[in-house]
Order: sequence, then structure tokens, then C-alpha cells
Amino acid sequence: MVVTIVVLLILAGVSISLILDNNGIIKRSKDVRKQYGEAQANEQEQMGDISEWIDEQATGKVSEKVKSFKTAKDENATINGEEGNSNNPTIPAGYVPINTDTSSWGDGSSAPTQDSVDHGLVIKDDSNNEWVWIPVDKTTLATMCNTSNETEYTLCETSVTTKLYSKSEIIKRETRTTPGTSTSGSYREPDLVVSDDGASHDAKDTYYKTILGFDSKEKMAEAFVADYSEMIESIKKCGGFYIGRYELSEAGVQKNQPTLVKTKWYNLYKKCKSLNASDKVETRMIWGCQWDVTCNFIANKGDKKDITDSRTWGNYHNSEGDAKVIVTENGTETKKYGTKQNTGYSEYWKANNIYDLAGNCYEWTQEAYDTVNRAGRGGYCLSNGYYSPASYRSSNYGPDSDSDGGLRFSSHFNNKVREYKLKCVKAKNVGL
Repeated sequence: MVVTIVVLLILAGVSISLILDNNGIIKRSKDVRKQYGEAQANEQEQMGDISEWIDEQATGKVSEKVKSFKTAKDENATINGEEGNSNNPTIPAGYVPINTDTSSWGDGSSAPTQDSVDHGLVIKDDSNNEWVWIPVDKTTLATMCNTSNETEYTLCETSVTTKLYSKSEIIKRETRTTPGTSTSGSYREPDLVVSDDGASHDAKDTYYKTILGFDSKEKMAEAFVADYSEMIESIKKCGGFYIGRYELSEAGVQKNQPTLVKTKWYNLYKKCKSLNASDKVETRMIWGCQWDVTCNFIANKGDKKDITDSRTWGNYHNSEGDAKVIVTENGTETKKYGTKQNTGYSEYWKANNIYDLAGNCYEWTQEAYDTVNRAGRGGYCLSNGYYSPASYRSSNYGPDSDSDGGLRFSSHFNNKVREYKLKCVKAKNVGL
């Protein structure tokens, strides 16, 4: 109405030529209309900002409206603009959600469906590295770590202490001891492995300094304790963590890549720290308790795979059913199971959108074992899927081993959110 009044006032008493001229009233009126429209839009946006600010002060939530999730955001976000939790995953800055055949992020009006969460929601970065959300509610978190413990435990051959450590028997028969206990059978985390002489493996500057960049084994131990504490805090705040969708390759966490094997644990640990797509997340080699929780997730949710006998969904020499992958080309059958394949080779070797958790290559973790080893998980292509299922632990190789041709170590790893106050995002369309 304001634009109409202004135009009429300008038109009064002027000639037709002035009205029709290129610099005349019609042209100027269009410019005024455009300027007014822009001013009105700006005013509405400012009013919207004020409304959002009031809402933020009242609820403690922060929201940002976008048209789609096709472009990675600069802040941590959730799909529906509500607070993140185990069933409403936080999408870290630098990542976008992608839909799969079994899991969809929805239309942006609400949190993803429970069925989609149960089948493994996926995110990726601009380099096509992909991760799968592992929901961890408060009850599940309590099985991972006793967050109320007040006893200080000293890590092996250091003065570094921790109150937080992984609990025992997250998975049946997978018992753990406390940090600093290095007797036979002593699985524990966080901790160092320094051999019986106290001067090998993690205590050698060849590894803690030359490869990992720590000034001393104590600094390395402090970093382990801090990483473990931050991992637990991130899960507590965000309701879960992301696991690499594929085994680790030189390219990162991507499909159809040669799995990174025959290298020391220290090199894999370093590689796992280098793949974050923004400063709002950290990437680390997976802890043993996270592997256990992931196993429980795929055993009880979504695909509900067997984690104690994984022959029907893993790459082993004795794979069964659909997992016994044989490819026919030009009339010739080629056996693919029982030999190492590129990451994500077969759709039959996955569970809840996570590939090769069972078989293909062993996965090294940060879990310490006795004085000389780091625990590997999941079995490998030449092993037996019954005796070395997804939940299996291997404790036979030290972190300084390059591994032989049979035992191929890779590493799944976790992605943890660093910024706990989320900037939530409402999205109408989710990019595929």
C-alpha cells in the first residue's frame, strides 16, 4: 500500500513523456518498489533474528535456517533444529548427511525416524570420507565407563593418572582391568605398553617422538588420558559418536580403496588423527569400548547381525550364504571371499551401513594388552568367522610390528564432536 501511494504522488501533474522516458516515473517507480521490497525483506529478517534471539534466551537453543543440507555447514547442527541426542544426531561442521537405502535423515521437520537411526545414519565430508552414527544413550554410556569413579590409576611406567577407564564385560567374556595393570590377560584403556623393561614400544622416542610428535612418553600418556576423557564427554553431550564407514586407506575412509595395512600401529594412530574436516571435530583411532558398543549396536538394532559368529556377513575363508562372494566374469568364476578386498567391496559384508567390521582386515584399537600389545578386533580374511567374529580380540602383535602378509592390520576410527554447544539447523531438504 505504501508503494502505491508513493507512485501516485509522483505521477500527479507530470507529462506522459516524463512517465514513459527511460529515466521517467515508471522506471523510477520500479526502482523504488525494488528498494522498498528489499527494505521490507531486511526488516522481516531482522524481526526474525530478534524472535530467534528471544527464543535462544528462553530455551538455550541456537537455530539457523537453511534451504538444504547439500553444502556443509560452518557450525555443528542437527536436522530439525532441536538439541542433539542419541536419536537426533549432531552433524558436525564440515559434513553433510547422506541418505542410504536403509537410513534417511528425513525432511527436516523432525528428528530422523528410529528405524533410520537403528540402520546407521551416514555423513560425509568434501573428500568423500564417510562415517556412521553410533547412538549411545545414558544407559549404554554407563556400560562403557564409570564416570563417577574417584580412584586415580597410574598409567604404566609414568606418573600420569586417570579416573576414567573402560569398564569390564561390555561384551560377554571381554573383561578388562584398570590402567597400570600389565599382567598377562590385562586388557585396559587408556594406558601405555612399554614392555617388561619399561623402555620399549611406547617408551621409545622412535615412536612417541619421531612418529607421533610427543616430547616424552609422559606427554603421550597425558594425550591418551585427555583423548579418552574428551571422547566420553563428547558421547555424554551428543548422545553418540561416528565410526569410520570403511576400513582405513591412504585416501581416508572411502569406498573401493586399498586398505592401509602392513604398517606400525603408531602410523595408523597418526593417520587417524589427520582426517577431520573442520575444527569442530576430532578424529581418533577407535577405543576398545567403542568397538564393543558398536558390536552391541549392530547385534541388537537394524540388521541385527551375529557378532559371535560372523560367517554369514563377513569376509572369511569360511564365509557362508550371501557372504560367500563369487564373481563370474566371461564365464569364469572368481572367489572373492577369503582374500583381502578393497574397502566396501561387497554389500554382503556390512552391518548397519558399516563395512568390513567382520573379516577382511584386523582392526587395531587403542586398547592396551599386557606389556607389549595393542588389541586388534574383528578377524581377517584368512581367519575363521566362527572363532574370529566381529567381536573377536587379537592380542598377538606389538604396536611396532609391520604385520605379515596374513595378519593385515587396518583401523576403524571414531569421530568425536568437540563443540558441545550446538548451532542447530532446520532443513527442509536433505541432500542426497
